[in-house]
Amino acid sequence: MGSFLIVWALSQSNTISPNGIVIHHTSVMPGTSAMEKLPLDRDSWDEFHRRRGFSVFYWGHIYHIGYHYMIFPDGRVERGRPEHCVGAHAKGFNSYLGVVLVGDFSTKDKPAGDEALAAPTTEQMHTLVVLCRHLRDRYNIPLGRVVRHSDIGRTECPGNRFPYDEFLRQLQ
Repeated sequence: MGSFLIVWALSQSNTISPNGIVIHHTSVMPGTSAMEKLPLDRDSWDEFHRRRGFSVFYWGHIYHIGYHYMIFPDGRVERGRPEHCVGAHAKGFNSYLGVVLVGDFSTKDKPAGDEALAAPTTEQMHTLVVLCRHLRDRYNIPLGRVVRHSDIGRTECPGNRFPYDEFLRQLQ
């Protein structure tokens, strides 16, 4: 009974009622090759987030990826952590669902965009719109609570190459 109470208490403290969506880009990992900097598999991102300390215990499982959803360049979606599990993606806004697109859409450090996917693919944007419509409907999230990471934090994420205005038009 004691271990159940510990699991329950830890899991309850890590439970949220999603009330917004934060859009991110992965940027790149430290590494020397393009594949090391922008891996296209969930396991590499999971390990990267584990090493950064983003892990959380939730109902008998440990989740490392700080986002709730990852969208890969081919439009494939993978879950990072459950929707009702607190995120580790935006300080002060981890009760919002974190959705990340794999790529680096900022010109600040990479003006030519040659080190990583420089802009979201058509497939990523389509999947993002469909996913966000679904999440907005499920949790009654108003359009004003679908934000970029840069809207709520000191960052350029998801980068100046992310077509935010067009994205919002498609969500309406």
